[in-house]
Amino acid sequence: MISKVFNLKLIASGIRNLLEREKMISKIFNRKLIAFILVLLVSLISYKYLVSTKPQAKPLKVKEKTFYVNVVKAKKSNHFPTSDAFGKIVSSRKGDLRFGVSGKIEYISDTFLNGSYVKNGQILAKLNQKRYLLEIKRLNSETQELGKQLDIRKRQVKRYKSMLTRKVISQNKYDNELILLSKNKSDYIRSKTILEKANEDLSDTVLKAKFNGRLFNVKINKGQFISSNEKIADIFSIDDLEVEFVVPSKIYSDAKNLIGKSIEVIWEVGANSLKKITAVIERTDGKTNEEEGGGKLFAKINQNLNQNDYIPVGTFVRIKYPQGDFKGLFKLPETSLYGNKVYIVKNNIAKEKQVSLKYKGSGFVLVKGNFTDDDLIISTRISTNLDNKKVSVLN
Repeated sequence: MISKVFNLKLIASGIRNLLEREKMISKIFNRKLIAFILVLLVSLISYKYLVSTKPQAKPLKVKEKTFYVNVVKAKKSNHFPTSDAFGKIVSSRKGDLRFGVSGKIEYISDTFLNGSYVKNGQILAKLNQKRYLLEIKRLNSETQELGKQLDIRKRQVKRYKSMLTRKVISQNKYDNELILLSKNKSDYIRSKTILEKANEDLSDTVLKAKFNGRLFNVKINKGQFISSNEKIADIFSIDDLEVEFVVPSKIYSDAKNLIGKSIEVIWEVGANSLKKITAVIERTDGKTNEEEGGGKLFAKINQNLNQNDYIPVGTFVRIKYPQGDFKGLFKLPETSLYGNKVYIVKNNIAKEKQVSLKYKGSGFVLVKGNFTDDDLIISTRISTNLDNKKVSVLN
């Protein structure tokens, strides 16, 4: 009985504690709910206030970009572009000077000096001729004597022939006379040949210029003994001056079109031009030059060139040679070309036009296209596509 009463008290106490907890939880929950509602209301009121007081956004006006360009006027014309090459002045005729016989130098011309100009046939030096003259005199006498003997022998043979016909002499005697005639004739011819050689040797004692030229490497002194094959000077022709230069393989492959064309030859040091002359392309070297990647051309320099315009042999020069004849084309700055098109300006708007590239030079191009004389072609290089873009012309 007592235990039952005790259990009832425990149950009652538990129920009472549970009710107190629920009451406490209810109070806490009501407070949080009220706080949440208050925060939500404040947020809504703040949002509406901010929305109602924000500044009105104005739409931005997009402005079209303008490109500032320079232009050139389209003009159809005939063009003869040139290209640069480098070459050297040479002479196509050169050689050395030798007497051809031995002897002692007896005479030297005042013009027989390095750098002197000499004319064809001009006497430059002489050897002592005494022994050659004596030899010629001896050979002359000998040849004349043999000639007389030959005449006598011929008459003798003629007489013996007549005697043989009459059987006054034997055939053997007549044959012996023919042998003597043959020997006499051989001696005469040999003596005459030696005489001609002696006269030639006498002629070789006089050294003459074989063409109009200029001397160099002169080594000769009066009284000096010269052997028959000793070189005493070099000479090159001033009537056969040329300029040789190498062109790229692309040009050399069509070199026949350059034959007969005039070129400009410029002797310059740094940026200074010393002399300028013209020459005419005459021939090719006939072979390609592997080291220089092209072929060699030769151009003839006018032999009537004024002495003041003379460019020394061996001088390295710059050559301006023609690249061809291009007729009825438009010459434009290289910056105008965009592949196979250009841009023209129409009412401050860039318009694309197709062209055909015919030649590309240094800083310019020659093109074929459908242009009018009033077309203004953009020459300023712009990285973007200009078609239908607004432009402003600066020049």
